[in-house]
Amino acid sequence: MAIPAFGLGTFRLKDDVVISSVKTALELGYRAIDTAQIYDNEAAVGQAIAESGVPRHELYITTKIWIENLSKDKLIPSLKESLQKLRTDYVDLTLIHWPSPNDEVSVEEFMQALLEAKKQGLTREIGISNFTIPLMEKTIAAVGAEKHRY
Repeated sequence: MAIPAFGLGTFRLKDDVVISSVKTALELGYRAIDTAQIYDNEAAVGQAIAESGVPRHELYITTKIWIENLSKDKLIPSLKESLQKLRTDYVDLTLIHWPSPNDEVSVEEFMQALLEAKKQGLTREIGISNFTIPLMEKTIAAVGAEKHRY
């Protein structure tokens, strides 16, 4: 599935506001929903999606792994918790939200954990967010990924 042209970001939306916003967006035809562990709204997003009646296969759901969950021992369990909150068996895209502060968790470690999450079917695609160009290059080298302009 391609990323839909229009999507709803849920940063700073909480409780009834996020539920209403997600349901309205889905009623209007939006099919991409973006959330993150640090937003503390995944459960409300999941509730809104469930109540919307839109079939899961029509949606493109993105979540982001927070810095406290980057280690190999925490990443997959935290993603499974996100899936439970979102009421889905998988997300379409999982991003590393921010690089590890002071390289406490190496790029290699969290990217290998993210690749394992993909291998387990917890996420269809993986990526990074808020990385500098040098850190992006290091990340690409760590996973042997192909570079794309977009």
